[in-house]
Amino acid sequence: MESEVFFRFDSYDFEADERFQDGLKTFQETNRDETKLLDMKLFFYNRFVEPIDRSSYKRWSSVSPRGTQTDCEQLDQRTLSDSASEIRNNQTAETSAETEATPLSFAEVMRLVQEGKEVPGAKKLDIKPTNQSPTPSQMERILKPWEILSVSK
Repeated sequence: MESEVFFRFDSYDFEADERFQDGLKTFQETNRDETKLLDMKLFFYNRFVEPIDRSSYKRWSSVSPRGTQTDCEQLDQRTLSDSASEIRNNQTAETSAETEATPLSFAEVMRLVQEGKEVPGAKKLDIKPTNQSPTPSQMERILKPWEILSVSK
């Protein structure tokens, strides 16, 4: 049942999960509001714990933010009857929102690079040449197989 997944998500300890906290550190620079933090938690939970539907969870939490399990079962019964009409109404809005957030395919990234446009979500690294001469190798060169044969004779 979806509501059980939502309860498990709500009770999941993101603060104690090292992988989540490590990933969260990369987003420390940006202004994190509650919706972005929730989206990151949903993404992480879906990817590493168990599948969870983002839009269904948001709808569930808006109706019953911290409800009991029986409340949730009643909500599921009401939602099943109303869900078909809601899905049709919300599908267009969700599709347009998802197109902005969906990862780009290789062909789309390639097209953006060829056109000289920025790739959304890519970090801009400050890489500059050092213009220094390379350091000499400290290791002895490994002999090629044909060189080994000539040395052993």
